[in-house]
Amino acid sequence: MSKVILHILIVSILLVSCVEKPNKTENFLNQYDKIKLISYNKHREVYSTNNKIKIANNTIKIPNIQYIDNIVLNKKNSKKIFNILLSEQKKCSRADCYNPRHILLFYKKNNIVGFYEFCAECGGSEQSKNINIPPICSEQGDELIKVFKEMNLKNDGEESGNYEYF
Repeated sequence: MSKVILHILIVSILLVSCVEKPNKTENFLNQYDKIKLISYNKHREVYSTNNKIKIANNTIKIPNIQYIDNIVLNKKNSKKIFNILLSEQKKCSRADCYNPRHILLFYKKNNIVGFYEFCAECGGSEQSKNINIPPICSEQGDELIKVFKEMNLKNDGEESGNYEYF
């Protein structure tokens, strides 16, 4: 009898220890029904009060900006992007400038509930108050650019002849 109980106890412990616990990225992503990634045709002039991000009637408006990429992230790309954004960095560099070219929009029940705008090249970011993502570093931006290239984004975050930063 005691061998049976011991056997059941060991099997139970093994089963419980094999159950994967959601990590930080999964916990973050599970808060939202969908996440959109939008890239701009040029950097947003952040130092002008006329160019502020406006979210109204479930629509985002950024004056003087055209959207180049506007995609709903699938689970695979969401995990790649947020594993980078939520990772702790041992080395973290940021430039003095902030020339954002990408924004992530977070949805619940088809309503925009927040945003995270960033510049992959300089390592700067801005977010709505209810989104809790650490400020981006240029090292993370380099990793995001690789992911954006894998995703075949038209604006992958690197300066090019089509999408210059200045």
